[in-house]
Amino acid sequence: MTQKALGLIEVEGFLGAVVAADLALKTADVRLIQAETVKAGLKNVQIMGDVGAVKAAIETVKSELGQEPYFISSHVIARMDSQTEQLLFSHPVEGQDVEEETVVLEETPIAVTEHEETQQRVPKYERLKLEGMTVVKLRSLAYQEPAIGLTKKEIKFAHKAILLEALEKIEKE
Repeated sequence: MTQKALGLIEVEGFLGAVVAADLALKTADVRLIQAETVKAGLKNVQIMGDVGAVKAAIETVKSELGQEPYFISSHVIARMDSQTEQLLFSHPVEGQDVEEETVVLEETPIAVTEHEETQQRVPKYERLKLEGMTVVKLRSLAYQEPAIGLTKKEIKFAHKAILLEALEKIEKE
């Protein structure tokens, strides 16, 4: 079994993130997980791979970019615990065995009579099921819904109550 490690590189600006990620990816067999904006101007580049590969990539970045003004710091978490991974990543990381819960949206059944066609409406979203979901799952549903009435940015930062309200609004229409 291959032990996974997480490498974190903190830099200032988009340029620093691109240079750090490029250097790390060219140095060793690692995958870029994400380049996350921590706050205005501060970026966190996250890489993952075998412990030795991540350590080599981080050491190269430190030695090459250590004197650059946009490089801040770096860290390696070797043999990352699964609970730490759950804390960091709301979605499973590619190539890992994580049990995935699938949300099934029910189709609206159509009843046909001899004289006319009528459509019986079955709720697409049930309030109790929605309330039992995590914010991450609600956001996933919201992204898939074209008539949500929220922008992608609004969905990204929405609280559970806002997501529930938007999904219920779709149901009413």
